[in-house]
Formats: sequence, structure tokens, C-alpha cells
Amino acid sequence: MRENLNDIQFEEIVNMYSLELKKLAWKYVMDSYLVEDIVQEVFIKCYLHQEQLESFHSIKGWLYTITRNQCMDHLRTSYHQRVVPTSEFFIANEQTPESEVMTQQLGEEVHKQMNSLPDKYQEILYLAYMKDLKMKEIEQYLNINISTVKTRLFRAKRLLRQSMN
Repeated sequence: MRENLNDIQFEEIVNMYSLELKKLAWKYVMDSYLVEDIVQEVFIKCYLHQEQLESFHSIKGWLYTITRNQCMDHLRTSYHQRVVPTSEFFIANEQTPESEVMTQQLGEEVHKQMNSLPDKYQEILYLAYMKDLKMKEIEQYLNINISTVKTRLFRAKRLLRQSMN
């Protein structure tokens, strides 16, 4: 085991790895405010549990692991899963009042129909279109095969189209 880091050493670590950890967190959560929160939590955990660090050379891997775990924890939380964009999400900028109303109604209908789909299809549509995750990221998040992701996404879109007609 190593001795605890002093404040100057810890500040150097924060300065050295902060940007890298933010980039890593961004790949998971894609929200700049959440990225800041997650990285701050990582450094707090690092400071509080620094005695677990075997050597100064392994700190990068240790920080990356903590960051990844923090991101995955956030993505698993019930708050994250409950947050669903409202119909305002579907409204585009610079529309006429009539087209805004029509777009809002269409958005509400899509949202309503999406909520009527089975959970596994709601989840895949939400991750793909609302959170803008790539299929590989969805695969990692849901811990399912990439072909399952593709199949569920295809079926979800087909069911949504059918329910809209």
C-alpha cells in the first residue's frame, strides 16, 4: 500500500486526468452537466478511497474504472429511466404557428403510441432516439447482443409505424 496523497499531489491528478475522464463520461451520458457531476464524484471517491490505490502508476486505470462505473450506475438509476422527453422534444425551431401545433400533436401521438409498446421496445427507442446512443453503446448498456439490439429496434419501429396507422 502507498501513503495517502497530499493535497498538491491530488490537485495534480485532478488537473492531469480531468479532461480525459470528462471525455470518457461524455461517451456514456452525453450531457455536459452530468459529465461534470460524474467526474466530480469520481475525484471525491478517489480522494476518500486513495488507500486502495496500489501504486501511482495504476491511477489512470483506477480512475477510468471508477468513471465508467459511475456512468453505468447513473444509466441504471430509476430517475434516468423515468425521464422521458415531453412532446416539446418533437417541436422544431422556426415553424409557423400552424405547423407547431401539428408537430406538437404528432409528437404527442408518437409519445402516446410509444408508451403503449412493450417495455423492451420503449427502452430501445428511448436509448436510440432520445438519448442518441449508437447500437454498440446500447449493446453495452443493456448487456445484450448487437443483433438483439438491431432486431428490437427494427421491431419497435415497425410496431410504432403500425400503431400510428
